Amino acid sequence: MSYQLARFLESVQRPRIAVVGDVLLDEYKFGDVSRVSPEAPIPVLAVQRSEFRAGGAGSVVVNLARLDAEVRFFSVCGEDRSGDELRELLARENVFLDGLITDPQRRTTVKTRHLGFVQSANRAMQQILRVDHEDLTPIRAEIIEKVVAALAVQARDLDAVLISDYDKGLINDRTLAALRAVVPDQVPIIVDPARREDYSLYRGSFMMCPNRFEANLATDIPCHDLPGCSNAAEKLVAELELEAVALTMDADGIYLHEREGVQRQFPTVSRTVADVTGAGDMVLSVLGLVVAAGGTLREAVDLANFAAGLEVRSLGVTALTRKEILDAIIAQKSPWVTKVKSTEELVPLVEKARQAGRRVVFANGCFDLFHRGHLHLLHGASQHGEVLVVAINSDESVRRLKKGPDRPVVPEDQRLLWVACLEVVDYVICFDDDTPNSLLEALRPDVLLKGSEYAVEGAVGGEFVESYGGKVAYVPQLPGFSTTSLLERGPSYS
Repeated sequence: MSYQLARFLESVQRPRIAVVGDVLLDEYKFGDVSRVSPEAPIPVLAVQRSEFRAGGAGSVVVNLARLDAEVRFFSVCGEDRSGDELRELLARENVFLDGLITDPQRRTTVKTRHLGFVQSANRAMQQILRVDHEDLTPIRAEIIEKVVAALAVQARDLDAVLISDYDKGLINDRTLAALRAVVPDQVPIIVDPARREDYSLYRGSFMMCPNRFEANLATDIPCHDLPGCSNAAEKLVAELELEAVALTMDADGIYLHEREGVQRQFPTVSRTVADVTGAGDMVLSVLGLVVAAGGTLREAVDLANFAAGLEVRSLGVTALTRKEILDAIIAQKSPWVTKVKSTEELVPLVEKARQAGRRVVFANGCFDLFHRGHLHLLHGASQHGEVLVVAINSDESVRRLKKGPDRPVVPEDQRLLWVACLEVVDYVICFDDDTPNSLLEALRPDVLLKGSEYAVEGAVGGEFVESYGGKVAYVPQLPGFSTTSLLERGPSYS
């Protein structure tokens, strides 16, 4: 992943993209599992909170909105509470919804996932059960006509059309034929296909992005290895008259086969995988963004592969912003730089980590003349949770704390980067107040961490953290190491 691609992503304006496909409502129920039911050998989930997200084609729509595209959505939902919830979720993303048609004779598809933590520790989360409520009967012709008519009004203003087929009734031969009749020839149509044996309905599209299971099913070519994926992609391009196929190979990345051009594998970057749900939606979204913006297919696949690798680190379907992707690209070369955040940037990152069941630890200090004592503190802090946020006093704040006329010795920008370079540190933030209280109120960490020398008087902000159920923890002080004592001893200390 190169800086050139990062510059391309940064320069993209707001392409106008239509998404056509089956919309779902994803519901997540999070809770603790601490016992087995006395009624049957099954876990008992004590639900703590629920969350709704747009799923299916709705996931693609949210992805594109977060990637700062101008999105128009064309789909069908029921006239029910779940349909209303979907509209509200998408409206918050500023999505054009005139093409989301309500069918009073149909129920909105809802997938409810039950996820449990182990022993109230917010760790080792896993999905226990998924419950689906859906209507798989074909959508009535008059409803599909309304969807196509809504798209026809917008068609000449579009830069790309994305088809997200979940085989829930909207996408069929007649629908796609009607869409092709109203979409101008110069507007590329990119398809994320359903698991079908017959892909003839997608013939004549610009591009397709099946996974290896779908490609195997449609071509009858095993896709267990790279040669198999290559052969399947080549067959799809030839038989369906496509310009390209981007065949996703999960841990092996993406294989791109162009009719005339690139034919190569884009290997994935090794990452910790939390949940593969939504990776395919992310691939379609980024392919659509780059192609609509005039990028090459190589750029589109390279960026889509990278973004999908980021998406699988999160639990459930999780959208990424352009900035998050750009930061991750830069982090490959200079990982410490992107750890430095403002309060506005850090609050949603901390909330996302907490929703994924990761405990947030907060430590603060001046960190002037970084030494073994600091290292000991931060390594100790990292043992109390999964995300470590370190708040560092600004130069002005250090001076007001009366550390001395020559303090800080090291300016704040360098102190921030020193701490950010540590592998155990996830985020670093600078604060200008005398205390970190305003940051604690904004971030609400699960653990406030201080050195044991503060245990007698109590940690500043400790009462607030404990007021909402957080805790204060102390790391034993490493004797003889402080910036003040090191300055007094001079350069001969060991």
